[in-house]
Amino acid sequence: MGLDNIENKIKAAEETTEVEKNEELEETVEIEETSEIVNEGNRKLLIATIIMGIVLVGIIIFTIVFFYVSVRNTKNLLDSSDYGTYDNYYVMISDKGDSDFWKNVYEGALEEGEDTNAYIEKMGDAIGGEMTKEDMLRIAIDSNVDGIILEGDGNPDVDKLIGEATDKDIPVVTVADDSGNSSRISYVGASGYNVGKEYGEQLVKCIQEKSLKSCKVLILFDDTQASSFQSVIITAISESLDKNDMGENVTISSKIVSTDKEYAAEEEIRDIFVGEEEIPDVIISLSEKNTVCASQTVVDYNMVGEVEILGYYISPAIKNSIEKNIIRSSIVVNTKQMGEYAVEAINEYKESGYASEIYMIDTQLIDSTNLDSSDMEGGDTD
Repeated sequence: MGLDNIENKIKAAEETTEVEKNEELEETVEIEETSEIVNEGNRKLLIATIIMGIVLVGIIIFTIVFFYVSVRNTKNLLDSSDYGTYDNYYVMISDKGDSDFWKNVYEGALEEGEDTNAYIEKMGDAIGGEMTKEDMLRIAIDSNVDGIILEGDGNPDVDKLIGEATDKDIPVVTVADDSGNSSRISYVGASGYNVGKEYGEQLVKCIQEKSLKSCKVLILFDDTQASSFQSVIITAISESLDKNDMGENVTISSKIVSTDKEYAAEEEIRDIFVGEEEIPDVIISLSEKNTVCASQTVVDYNMVGEVEILGYYISPAIKNSIEKNIIRSSIVVNTKQMGEYAVEAINEYKESGYASEIYMIDTQLIDSTNLDSSDMEGGDTD
């Protein structure tokens, strides 16, 4: 009887061991099958990534070739006897060409070009961010255009290309921002010192009206604006504060906002309100886009009135924010005049071999008191 029990126990143990072996085998098979599925998924993902990369490179190459051919064809067309209406072919280059600011600069250049038989093309149109300023400048140089109107930025690579244009007798005029270390023939824009001084006076007025014992000021610059321009702005603002004995009570900091990626400005300006640093009492913006982004962010975080905004330029969105007291004031540059002077400088240089190094344009401070009498496009005011 005892022997039978022992045999039964041995048999049960063997059966249990067999079951465990089968379960382990099944688990091993499942793991191998899962691994094969994962590997297959990774292979498909890798193939898809490679294909997308090839397509993206193809789009970029196509875009560059398309614009190169387009510019060359336009130049050849204007040089032919059947299209002898225009004497010169100029291109305007900016990596922010779709903004209201640059549309109005182009409009001014176009009007001046029509009066002087110069055909003006804005190369920034419909590029979709796939071509850099350097790409467009290279195309213009290789196409041997008659003149280039360029948004300056102090970038050494851009300065080098301006030098190549000069070597090919293609005059380059920088507008809005300068490339002072380049061989450009002229710069057309507002005086950085005067703009900074105006911001300083508005800042003093704001501090006095709000009776602020201390004030944190954040200045937003674009990454395309030269460091020399930034220094001049900060110096002029500081001088205005010192003149009114406010220098010791005001802390000024600056932030460089990216322009090379879509929505980068929006994200970086929003970070100001969610980061660990203290939120500024006053934001001074030196570009149209940053002004709009700052005003929208102040609204989103329910800080209208707590954070004052001193903006730049005037557009429908900025005008609306001034009407609602979201933006305290904005400095407006005469963008049409900027475009006109740029064409005038190139024409003068081509005719006489000389042009003024600097063409200063008009500016005006816009706030709720004179908003209705101002030109929304930033041109002449009534």
